[in-house]
Amino acid sequence: MPYGQPDYPIVNADPELDDCIKSMRKRDYFNVGAITSASWAYGYLFGKPARMATASTAAALGLTFASFVIIQDTRSRLLGYSPNEAEQKKFGIQSYPPKRTVQDPRYPTALKPSDSPRPILDWKNYD
Repeated sequence: MPYGQPDYPIVNADPELDDCIKSMRKRDYFNVGAITSASWAYGYLFGKPARMATASTAAALGLTFASFVIIQDTRSRLLGYSPNEAEQKKFGIQSYPPKRTVQDPRYPTALKPSDSPRPILDWKNYD
C-alpha cells in the first residue's frame, strides 16, 4: 500500500477482512480461479514422478497466493488507492475517519500493584 494520499474517495478507512470479501467483484473471482488453475497446471506439468500430488499442492499454494492478491486489491479500492466507483455506489463514501477504540498492542499499559490479579499476601497469620 502506498503511504501517500489516496487518489480516489475513501470508502472505508479501516477495512476488515469481511469488508474486503463483501466488496469483491466478478473480476476478482475470475482471478482467483485463473491463478489457482494455472498453478495446478504448472504443478501437473512439472511434477513428473507424482503429478497429481504436485498439482494439488501447487493448486493450494496458488489459491493462497490468489487470496492474498485479491484481498490486497479490494483493500486498495476501499482505501481509495485504486478506482472504486462500484464500491462508492454500493457502500458510499466515508466522510470522517473512524475512531479507534482498540489500543495499539505495541504500547501496552502497565498494571499497578493494586491491579494485580493475585491476592495480596497477609503475613499476620504466620506468627
